[in-house]
Amino acid sequence: MKKLNSKYYLIIFCLFYILLVGVMIFYFMQAVKLKQKEISSISHQKMDDLLEEHFYKEISLTKENLLYTSFLDLLQQKTTLENIKTDFTSVLDKNNELFTKKIDSTFSTLGYEVAAKIVIKQVVIHDSKEELLDKPFVLLETKRKLNAPQRINTSEWEINETSIKDEGDTCTECPDSYKLHITIYQERFIEVTNYLSLTLRQLFPLLSGSILICVFILILYYTTYKAIKRKEREITNLYNMVDNVSHEFKLPIATLKYGCKNLSKEYESPTVNLLLRQVDRLDRLQNSLNPILSDEEEGYKKEDALVLIEDIQNLYPEVLLAIEWNAKDELNLSKTKIETVLLNLLENSIKYGGTEIKCIISSEANQYTITIIDNGMGIAKDKQSDVFKKFYRIREGNIHNTQGLGIGLYQVQQIVKSLHGSININSKLQVGTTFKITIPYV
Repeated sequence: MKKLNSKYYLIIFCLFYILLVGVMIFYFMQAVKLKQKEISSISHQKMDDLLEEHFYKEISLTKENLLYTSFLDLLQQKTTLENIKTDFTSVLDKNNELFTKKIDSTFSTLGYEVAAKIVIKQVVIHDSKEELLDKPFVLLETKRKLNAPQRINTSEWEINETSIKDEGDTCTECPDSYKLHITIYQERFIEVTNYLSLTLRQLFPLLSGSILICVFILILYYTTYKAIKRKEREITNLYNMVDNVSHEFKLPIATLKYGCKNLSKEYESPTVNLLLRQVDRLDRLQNSLNPILSDEEEGYKKEDALVLIEDIQNLYPEVLLAIEWNAKDELNLSKTKIETVLLNLLENSIKYGGTEIKCIISSEANQYTITIIDNGMGIAKDKQSDVFKKFYRIREGNIHNTQGLGIGLYQVQQIVKSLHGSININSKLQVGTTFKITIPYV
C-alpha cells in the first residue's frame, strides 16, 4: 500500500476539521433557535397574563371610557376622527406610561427588554358597512419601540347598544337617541429586543465548551503532527545509517571471504571451514538488510541444520546438542530466516541453563514444525507472555552470565509472523522449556 504524503494528511485533517466546526455551528444555531422560541413563548404567556389585569380593562372600550364616548360622538357625527385623535393624545400618553411600567416590571425579573403595542385595526359599522378608521389606531404602546414585531394574536369584539330618549325628557346632559352596532378588530404585537444577548448568555457554557473542544483538537493535532514528523526523521536517519553500515560491511566481508577461501585451499582445517561458514552467514545477514537482495534466497536444507548444530557445539562443548530431521530434504523457506530462528532459540536455551538440547524439524499436515526442547531453568508462567517483548530479559536466569539486548526472541517472533506462522511455549520451572513453531507451506 502506497504511503500518503504528509501534506495529504494535513489536507484530510483540515477537511474533517472544517466539517466538525460546521456541524458544531449547525447544532449551536439550532440551540439558538430553540432558546429563542422558549423566550418568545415565555414573553407571550406573560403578555397574555398582563392583559388580563385590571389596569388593562380600565382602558378598554367601555361606556365610561373616553374612547368609547368619542366613537359614539363620531357615529352621531358630533365630532371628527382628527378631533378624537387630538383629544385622546393626553390620555394616550398617560396610558402608554402606565403600560410601559407594567411591561418593565413584569419582565425585569427575567432580564427581558420588551417592546409591545396594541393596535385597533378596524372599527366597522354594521348597518352601513362603513369603516370609522381610515388607518390603524394605536391604543397602547411602550416607550421602547418595536423593530421586528411579532404578532401575538388578533381579536375582535362586537358592541350592539340602543338608546332611546323620551320626547318629554328635559335632561340636557343625557345623550340623544342612538343605535351603536360596531365590531372592533384589534392586534397585539410584542418583541424581546435583547433576545440575542439573552440567548448567548444562556448558551455561553455550550459555546465555550465547543470552542475549547475545537482548540483542544487543534493543539492535539499539532503536537501529534510534530511527534510524527520527529519520528519520521529519526526513522529516516536510522534507515540511512543501516544503509551506510551495510554498504561499509561489503568490502571487509568480501575480503574475509576471499581470505578464508584461500586458506581453505592451503590448509585442511575445521577452524578455517568454521570461519568460512560464519563469513557466509554474515554475508547473508548483510544482504538481508536490502530487501531486494533477500527476495530470491535459497531454501533451508538438512546439511545447513547439521552444520549449524556443529558450529554451536564447537562454541559450547559442555552442552549436548541433538537434531532430528523428519522433513523433506529442503524446506521451502528463507535460509537466513530459519537459521536466525534456530540460532536464537538454541543460544537462548544454553544461556538459561540448558545442558541437553534437542532440535526437531518436521513437515506434516501442510505445515513445517520446528521444536526446541531443553532442560534449562524454565520460564515462570507469568513471564511467558513477556519473553517475546523487545529488550526484555530474565535477569536472574542469566546462568552463563551472557550479556545481551534481549531482542533474540523478539526477532524470532517477528520472523515467524512474517512467515504467517505461530510460536508456542510450554515451560516448567527447574524442568525445562519447549518452543514449538508451526509455519504453513508456501
